[in-house]
Amino acid sequence: MLASLNFVERFLTLPKITKNININGKNILETLYDLDKIAPLLTRQGFEVDSINVWGSGLETVVVGYIEKIEPHPTAGKLQICHVDVGESTLRQIVCGAPNARADLYVAVALPSTKLPNGLEIKPSKIRDVESNGMLCAREELNLPTNKEIDGDGIWELDIDAQGGISSKVLKNKLGYPVFHALNMMDTLLELSVTPNRPDMLSHEGVARELIAGFSYAKIPYSLKKDAEFANKISLTEENIKADALKNASAKCGDISFSCENHLDIPAFFVLIDSIEVKASPAWLRNLLEALGQNSINNIVDTSNYVLLAYGQPNHAFDLEKLSAQEPKAKKLILRNAKAGEKFIGLDGKERNLDTFDGIVADIEGAQAILGVLGGEHSKVSSQSKKIVVEFANPNSVAVRRTSRRYGRQTDASFLFEKGIDAEQRYKAAIEFFAIISTESHSKPLYCGSVHSIDMHKKPMLLTHANTIEIDYSSQDQEKVLGAHILPFKEQLSIISSLGFTLNKQTDEKYKVTVPSWRKQDIAGNADLVEEFIRIVGIDSIPSSPFHSVAIVNHDDPQFAFNEKISSRCAALGYNEVISLHFMRADDYKKLGISSINSLGEPVALMNPIIGDEPLMHTTLIPDLLRKVGRNISYGVKSGQLFHSCRTFQNHDNEGERVFQLNGERIGLQNELAEVFEQTLEYHYSRGYSYSREPSQNKRPVETPRLAGVCFGNKIDKSWQNTTEIQWSLHDIMAHIQEICRCVGVDISFIKLSDKETNSDTKVHPIANALHPGRRVGFYILDDNNESVSLGWAGELHPNTMRNYEIESPCYVFELNVALLMQKSFLPKKVIQKVVSAQKFPIITRDFAFLFDDKVTGKELYTVVAESINEIIRNEIPALLNSIQIFDIYRGKGIPENKKSLAFQISLEPTERTFTDKDINKLSKAIIHAVTDKFKADLRGA
Repeated sequence: MLASLNFVERFLTLPKITKNININGKNILETLYDLDKIAPLLTRQGFEVDSINVWGSGLETVVVGYIEKIEPHPTAGKLQICHVDVGESTLRQIVCGAPNARADLYVAVALPSTKLPNGLEIKPSKIRDVESNGMLCAREELNLPTNKEIDGDGIWELDIDAQGGISSKVLKNKLGYPVFHALNMMDTLLELSVTPNRPDMLSHEGVARELIAGFSYAKIPYSLKKDAEFANKISLTEENIKADALKNASAKCGDISFSCENHLDIPAFFVLIDSIEVKASPAWLRNLLEALGQNSINNIVDTSNYVLLAYGQPNHAFDLEKLSAQEPKAKKLILRNAKAGEKFIGLDGKERNLDTFDGIVADIEGAQAILGVLGGEHSKVSSQSKKIVVEFANPNSVAVRRTSRRYGRQTDASFLFEKGIDAEQRYKAAIEFFAIISTESHSKPLYCGSVHSIDMHKKPMLLTHANTIEIDYSSQDQEKVLGAHILPFKEQLSIISSLGFTLNKQTDEKYKVTVPSWRKQDIAGNADLVEEFIRIVGIDSIPSSPFHSVAIVNHDDPQFAFNEKISSRCAALGYNEVISLHFMRADDYKKLGISSINSLGEPVALMNPIIGDEPLMHTTLIPDLLRKVGRNISYGVKSGQLFHSCRTFQNHDNEGERVFQLNGERIGLQNELAEVFEQTLEYHYSRGYSYSREPSQNKRPVETPRLAGVCFGNKIDKSWQNTTEIQWSLHDIMAHIQEICRCVGVDISFIKLSDKETNSDTKVHPIANALHPGRRVGFYILDDNNESVSLGWAGELHPNTMRNYEIESPCYVFELNVALLMQKSFLPKKVIQKVVSAQKFPIITRDFAFLFDDKVTGKELYTVVAESINEIIRNEIPALLNSIQIFDIYRGKGIPENKKSLAFQISLEPTERTFTDKDINKLSKAIIHAVTDKFKADLRGA
């Protein structure tokens, strides 16, 4: 919130200090706001002052001057020699090329040593051989907004009433005085940090209310301004406008009748005004708006902006006669949703294609305003306007926020509607609007009446009454909430009253407190009222004391704990975690060699991306990691390991419905993103995991947590300890993945990946094109039906992919679907209970060697031997099978062709008694019989 202290002082007097300054030989008594009393007070009350800017500071040497006479430049036809009086004994000679420079004109003169906002430093100089001792300034050179219709083209003419607001007689006595002082334009601007629960502080009246409470408690003198509200100067009242709005469905403005249809189910009313005079705004209004960064347009538009900034009440004025209608004398506005593709030209001159979600104000021809966001060019108020209709609607805050974000246009009005306006003060805003243009106009405008909008059933759509919030507040509430006595009860009530709350005495120790309309969004109970007075007193006045209640410990979210566990395991494996935003580039899929942008899920396109070249929400974490690898290599880091654990997003909900139908329209990708493409299972929308606690995920993009990692460069660099460097291999990455999955109790298997269908034992995957053909693998887990489900993939980057991401070192990458991993890990498991007590009986080991056919695998041998042993120990010998380990494989001399010798060792632990020779012989025979019978193997040494 940018607050102007000049603006705040329209409501109450503020503390000031004075000091003497010497400008151009003149002693000037300067009056400044006492910021030491204002800024700390606002910060203590919860509104930190982020910055302070004095408007006009640094430009004290830009002074009021008067052009006595002008001579043509002897050698330059477009230049003139101006002789300017700046209150000195002699005239200053200044060369100027402005077309409006002329004699008998009051101007802004930058004296030598002045440094202008654009960085230009003024020095005595020669211009085409003629001495120039200063500069005549244009408004833009002083960083002031310029309205060409009012200010013309050239230097600033101070004696135009619309600009300076001071007559030539007054300016004559201000020669040599700083321009900002002479024209009463000095202002102090505070940048306030306003919390989301206090939208009332987004207006200058709200800031004034806070200061009143703070000054009252701190005993800082102030007085309320009787003329703070212009409505006090006219006979029409707020009650008149409210009564008319409640009664009238239509009204006449001159010979034109007006009504409004409302299809949006929101409260709205309109004020009709005739015989207006559209002209430049008075100086006080223009100065207030321009100090706050607003451009002055005309008195009607500026009044609309004043009401918004003063009271936090957005409104919009339409030229009644410009509205299209079937009957020229019967005009109508319609509050409705836009039609798909409907055109609209805003006040900024840009044409927009509207969306069906956009609320608009329309006539029979089309949109005249985007409701709550932006007015239209066609019906704007201009110098020819005589009749206006002023809209006071209360649009839905979510709808306004959605529309504002869609078009990347956040106006002061849309920001206020998003945060929440004080709807009960709309009638006050209406009367202030009419009162300002009445008191500041020579020809008195005529109030024609106010009308409400009507819905499809001809019922009024108007806020007629609001719920009253009353809170029972007692003298014991302070100690119940704070645990300490801070203020006497009467002082508490005094502070609460100074903030605008109404007190109704029940007993000496109990009051009923009525919450004002502007605080209904955040005041609900006794604790809130205690917070109100403690803000004013200062939270540092609360003594610190330990809690005596029993602490309730909430356990970590299991999903968070799961992510922490796999991230910790990644760190233990040598990876460094990266943190990034959730965005990707539109051409990343091409750089990866993927056939379609939707192969890994349709990305969500952003309407107003934070990073211009990253307009998509990412569906994979790999592109961002590869860019970080390239950046590390360019900085001289040739080897490393990085990982990222993060959510990815898809433009489908969990039912498979597209969420945003016009996805990608702003960046020209709507057709490409609308392409239907069947994703591999770990990127399918049905395999996402929702972080939301909402009961329904319909029409919400699927969010899928993923874990991605990259190893680049060398695993071990060459050094005095290592004579050769060792590079990463695919087996290293596979071992890392196996370890990550094992830490959460999930078993995985590996299958080679391919970029096309083949007859070999491979799986097709869209990411395969990004990887080296001989070094890529997929990870699979078993689902509830014992079917293989794709969990993720790993591989070495293809040389083309490395070139696309400017990576020069060998690079291996992997990505896992953490949602699938989490679901598998959370499934109930059959746990084999093992004895953990001290070992009581000696373990026995036995070695066996057989001659096998060369096709027999170690896995097959392990299965057969384990089954034979388990059969014995299950039925006859109480024991546990510790291990079966193959320790020798031999082919060569003495071994027949297509044969191999394979030796293995078994280890068993008795559980109830020591093994006897009979037990050992029985186990040995069972193993020999099973192996020879299954594989037709020969026992060696028999």
